[in-house]
Amino acid sequence: MVYTIAESLRKGWKTGFYVILGHAAVEVVILLLLLAGVKALMTSELFVRAVSLLGGGFMAYTAYTLHKSKWVLDWRNERLGYGAVAGGVLFTAFNPSFPLWWATAGARLLLEGMEEAGLTGALLVVAGHWAADLGWYVTVSAFTANGRERVIGRYADAIRNVLALLLLLIGLYFVWTGFK
Repeated sequence: MVYTIAESLRKGWKTGFYVILGHAAVEVVILLLLLAGVKALMTSELFVRAVSLLGGGFMAYTAYTLHKSKWVLDWRNERLGYGAVAGGVLFTAFNPSFPLWWATAGARLLLEGMEEAGLTGALLVVAGHWAADLGWYVTVSAFTANGRERVIGRYADAIRNVLALLLLLIGLYFVWTGFK
């Protein structure tokens, strides 16, 4: 979310769409791993600790770079390229709660979908999940991009630092849980 907001400020409302493309690409890999039977690995204490430490460290580092960066809020230059897709991949893959969610709650939703309608049910669960992600992130991106000229441009440095602080706190929380 922090990445989507930060990039939407710089690159416009389409950012949410591209971030979710990257997010969905990682989810496809996770779904394939779940189908291959690696749920036990994804819920093991060693895996959860390693992902918490690595992901928390990644988030803390990203918070630092966000804090040190200078935003050039040029509303005329909204070319996204593949940066937002790569950001969606990175922030999903290094999110410490992501694999654990799919190995627990996500897997449960898939099983319920399969119990109700077989493979079609599981595919509907995934499609519904992606539609919700897409709708939410594009909405956040659009509101952020549309409000940047009126509100955000004046407070860009403060907003950047608040987003960096939130990301740092989340990262430190995951590092702490990895050591706990």
